[in-house]
Amino acid sequence: MNLLEPFQNTILVLGDFTLFVWDTLLTLPHFWKRRALFLKQCEFIGVSSTGIIVTAALFLGGVLGYQLYISFHYFGAEALMGGSVGVTLFRELAPVMAASMVTGRAGAAMAAEIASMRISEQIDALEVMAVDPMEYLVAPRIFAGVLMMPLLAMFFGAVGTIAAGAIACEVMGLDRAIFWQQFAKVVDAIEITHCLVKGAVFGLVLTWVGCFCGYRAQGGARAVGFATRTTVVASCLTILLSDYILTSLLPFGFAKLKVT
Repeated sequence: MNLLEPFQNTILVLGDFTLFVWDTLLTLPHFWKRRALFLKQCEFIGVSSTGIIVTAALFLGGVLGYQLYISFHYFGAEALMGGSVGVTLFRELAPVMAASMVTGRAGAAMAAEIASMRISEQIDALEVMAVDPMEYLVAPRIFAGVLMMPLLAMFFGAVGTIAAGAIACEVMGLDRAIFWQQFAKVVDAIEITHCLVKGAVFGLVLTWVGCFCGYRAQGGARAVGFATRTTVVASCLTILLSDYILTSLLPFGFAKLKVT
């Protein structure tokens, strides 16, 4: 066995993905022609994902409210709950968790759909009819992901904050005014910027990876399962890597909180 083969395969896949990205960007001038498909994908990626987003945000926010209250209670710092919940959700957990949920639902679905079209030669039929598959299948999904994921991340953060506040205030006994005053004091434009930028990048990642894995599927029915599995694994790992990079590059904030 050639020890360099895994590295060679990785380089080939990355090169293939780069060409795929370039081909997608070339469809930008013709985006308006496919606006109906774009709106359909916005509904599929965004509106249809609100149920799973709300469910995940409620559970995560509830757990966060309970655990943070218990931790802060040991030090008599329950007043810091509101700001801590807001920063934790809007900077990190909301965009990452929302992207993970959408990857499992929409990213895997689009990979399976496009892979099925590839192995059944429907994509070849589109090319025969002079329809660009990148413009028809890929671009609307990617642009819809970039638009809808920041909205879903913000929605996740809002629902999670409400759930955390409900647990901390109504169950654990924290004063509501203290929770929301601290939240309003700490959560500002920097947190919203983190959430929106990360949401847009994660939406780009999960749709591009999903479309790529489906579009490049080869073989029989097993190719559909392989494309779906690869999409979920690769998207989640790339999202975590992107989150680390963006956290390092984006402004940190807390400028108004002076340490004495």
